[in-house]
Amino acid sequence: MSSEKLTNSYSSPTLINNTHNISLPGYNFLHCISTARQFNFTPIYWIVILRKTDHNLLLVFSFTLLWILGSAFFTSVNAQEVVVTKENTQSASLTLTDEERTFLEKKKQITMCIDPDWMPLEKIEDDKHVGMTADYMTLIRKILPVPLVMVPTRTWTESIDYAMARKCDIFSLAMPTPEREAYMDFTRPYLHIPLVMVAKMDRPFVDDITAITDQKLGVVKGYAFGELLQTRYPKMQIVKVANVDTGLQQVAEGKLDGFIETLATAAYSIQQSFPTELKVAGKFDERWELGVATRNDEPLLLSIFEKAIASIDREEHQRILNRWISVKFEQGRDLKILWQAMILVGIGVALLLYRNFTLGRYTRQLQEQNQQISHQSKQLQQAERKLLFTQYAVDSCAFPILWVEKGKTLAETHIINANKASTDLLGYSHDELCTLGIGDIDTELTEELWQEGLLKSSHDQISSSMRRTHRRKDGSTFPVDIFVSSFDYHGMEYQFFFFLDVSREKAMLEKLHRSMKMEMIGMMAGGVAHDLNNILSGIVTYPELLLMKIPEESDLRKPLEVIRDAGKRAAAVVADLLTMARGVAAARENANMNILIQSYLNSPEYQQMHSHHQAVECTVDLDPELLNISCSPVHINKCLMNLITNATEAVGEKGHIWIATRNCSLDQPLEQAQFLDKGEYVLLSISDDGPGIKEDDLAHIFEPFYSKKVMGKSGTGLGLTVVWNSVQDHGGTVLAENIEGKTVFTLYFPATRSKEITDKTEAQNIVQLQGNGEKILIVDDEEQQRDIAEKLLTFLGYKVDCVESGEKAVEYVRMKKPDLILLDMIMNPGMNGRRAYEEICKIRPGQKAIVTSGFSENEEVKKAQTLGARALIKKPYTLRQIGLAVQEALS
Repeated sequence: MSSEKLTNSYSSPTLINNTHNISLPGYNFLHCISTARQFNFTPIYWIVILRKTDHNLLLVFSFTLLWILGSAFFTSVNAQEVVVTKENTQSASLTLTDEERTFLEKKKQITMCIDPDWMPLEKIEDDKHVGMTADYMTLIRKILPVPLVMVPTRTWTESIDYAMARKCDIFSLAMPTPEREAYMDFTRPYLHIPLVMVAKMDRPFVDDITAITDQKLGVVKGYAFGELLQTRYPKMQIVKVANVDTGLQQVAEGKLDGFIETLATAAYSIQQSFPTELKVAGKFDERWELGVATRNDEPLLLSIFEKAIASIDREEHQRILNRWISVKFEQGRDLKILWQAMILVGIGVALLLYRNFTLGRYTRQLQEQNQQISHQSKQLQQAERKLLFTQYAVDSCAFPILWVEKGKTLAETHIINANKASTDLLGYSHDELCTLGIGDIDTELTEELWQEGLLKSSHDQISSSMRRTHRRKDGSTFPVDIFVSSFDYHGMEYQFFFFLDVSREKAMLEKLHRSMKMEMIGMMAGGVAHDLNNILSGIVTYPELLLMKIPEESDLRKPLEVIRDAGKRAAAVVADLLTMARGVAAARENANMNILIQSYLNSPEYQQMHSHHQAVECTVDLDPELLNISCSPVHINKCLMNLITNATEAVGEKGHIWIATRNCSLDQPLEQAQFLDKGEYVLLSISDDGPGIKEDDLAHIFEPFYSKKVMGKSGTGLGLTVVWNSVQDHGGTVLAENIEGKTVFTLYFPATRSKEITDKTEAQNIVQLQGNGEKILIVDDEEQQRDIAEKLLTFLGYKVDCVESGEKAVEYVRMKKPDLILLDMIMNPGMNGRRAYEEICKIRPGQKAIVTSGFSENEEVKKAQTLGARALIKKPYTLRQIGLAVQEALS
């Protein structure tokens, strides 16, 4: 593969340009020559080395000639590209005027903003300023009479905003642009750096980079040369990226054709992260001159830093460059010298090939004789190899194997050999097993069964399989699948017993059956919940509408509030039923488990429960470095509420509850959860010192309505079922164990490295949810649901039309144009909400719509949202819920 190579220099620090491609083997060879030349290694020295290691004269001859070629290659390397400011012989001192000194005394300190990610020029690392400019600023700090303080920022754009807001007095490194000159002054430049283009390895070198107009070139957002390049080359397609690493990564992934950056930063970043993927593939004619930028409302800062930069002598400049920039590029090769060398190598190769041909003739004769001897030796070894391979394969086989000599009675049948897997599984040594009979380890084998087996084998049945129970040396038993093969040898009958421990498979099968059972119950619960939500709509919504219209002193308010609250409690039970229907969890958002736990412990629900169990202590141990999770906070809150409530009731009047979180990385499946994927997880552990759960109950506690409590008195019997389904919906698992007398529930949630936590705020005032007469179409096959939605939206100030089917909604849209459609997903008979929305979008592309359902999110809802529909509204409706959803959709 052809590539440009960037290598460490052994001479003075330089950056070389006008590069061309060179092959990877050729580059490595020349790099070795370059290293050797630093230590004055001569061609004679290389010949001596090669003679000690290899007698191939062709290699010696070629290497010597390529030494000459390498010398020619390196004669033109080291063209200086990063240059320093003109020589300054002033000493490291700063002479200030009285006015400047008075200014600094009043100012007391100078604040400085930098680019937090522009290596090797500068960077913020561990809250410290590092890079070339950091070295320059260290020199300036020594001669300034006041402190120079860095103001930390996260991006260069933020640094610019700080400078515009006068939060920092200077930029450590910047170049003037018309926009910046409005609020900054600029000193003389102390760095002059060429601008280059970075591209993939397979791209040829671009001599005229300004001719590129049909390709995307990345530039860091806020960088001065991005603005200047766009002005100078208006046809250039410039794409702004967040930072250097993002730009280079997009080039490596093919999202950008190239990335524009200073040669120093490009070389540094390629060496650090993309040494085999990217290269410098082009150069601009401009040099970018960078100096210190000072706020223009304090002009004395400019003169002070002009003097400070002038005080840095040439040796200090060179020392800084030596530390941070020391790279080379191979230049274009002298093809004439290359062809001369290749001709000489060809002549040498021809001579050596003739000599090798002569030697090869004698070698072939010797090889023929060796082949005859080898063939005879192989024939003698084949039988031994087959025996050894067979023995090794059996001994190292992962399946337990026993060799059994059959007898006419079970007592006469004994084990004659066993592999390592069988001794490990049964707990016997090899010698101990060979003293036992097959009946000693097979607990179900009797004399009668043995005689039946002998009878079957007499009818030419030489292999069979069965499921039995085996006994270990310690007396424990386990189920096995046995595969038996019989054969005769010198008049004796023998058997091979292959057996597998299937205890884990049985346990996994039981868990699978339980999961399928839960899924079937969930499907039924989901259907019931859908119908109940439609029924509850009137119970929840109509009282709410009536309460808004009747006066505060009315005797009807309290009964209506009771009806509304009862409906909401019933809706909460329906929500639990929906949680039993797998895959209906609410929309996900990034959240931190520690915050969710603290929020629940501060909630009125927990405080009310704690007031009834004040002697129960709760200890919280939260990992401060806990990763975030992508979750439904509502369902996580339900998990916390159910588990903490159960723990509180389990400990009785006085006890202790422990809540803990930590990060966990799984590199292999858990023994208790074989289907859990490998990866990073957040663990939530809730335990108590109550009497614990009986072992017989542990296998059933997550099943619906399986409860040891009095039904109707302590919940609905769905609490742990809700926990199990919620965790499963999030791609995790929940384990219930009795550990050292304590019942411990451990919940595994897949972790995310995203640090952004979703922050959702709702309108708190009904007045803020009022509309402006927008036209809304309600599509629902339930008359009561249409009536409820119409009254709520009319109350909020919207104009409402209603239709009872998807077909009529399509016809309505042909004649009129609603601002928004409130679309029910499940409508029978006829087309459902998703199909209706597809047809509506064909008539009016981009038509705004909100999806509603009494079931919750499913595949049809997701398809509708993919087409452009907004968030799902669950039934029964509330005024705040529907008002907020409509307001967000219209905006």
